Amino acid sequence: MTTAAEPERRLTDWSERYGRELQRHVAAMLGNAEEARDIVQDLWVTALRRRPEAGEAVNIRAWLYRVATRRALDRLSMRRRRSELLAAHSGELESASLPAVDAALNRLSEAAAARVREGVAGLPPAQRNAVWLRWIEELDYAAIARRLGSSPDAARANVYQGMKKLRRDLADVWREEGPI
Repeated sequence: MTTAAEPERRLTDWSERYGRELQRHVAAMLGNAEEARDIVQDLWVTALRRRPEAGEAVNIRAWLYRVATRRALDRLSMRRRRSELLAAHSGELESASLPAVDAALNRLSEAAAARVREGVAGLPPAQRNAVWLRWIEELDYAAIARRLGSSPDAARANVYQGMKKLRRDLADVWREEGPI
């Protein structure tokens, strides 16, 4: 008979035993540690919801590697499709049709706006993209997750972490210029 806490205990054990090596494996495939962390984090959610049904006979390490590898391959495929699509349509975009990148910064001094741009540019790619999609394009977390190829929870976490870093790094801009 299993207790309600047993799946969580198993997941904690798997995470401690295989988490670092899975993250290294995925990071080597993607060339991006931040994306690897997102994929491995999603892997744990999947493992909690849909762990292998064959019980003790399943090689859990092999199952975790298979799921993580498939997700990494999906991410690589998504990147390739996105690059091909952008390359195919790059000539169609006119700069006048694009939204003003600095629309939110118009009321700041030039120096403060430059510091905000530098702060956003300095975020890890996943956080930078998630913050942009949330605050500039005003997308919800489900839409951000679809655009970034992650889960809504990962999208929310990236927005949160990015904004936390920006608030900390740009606290003096806030004091000098008012709310951004």
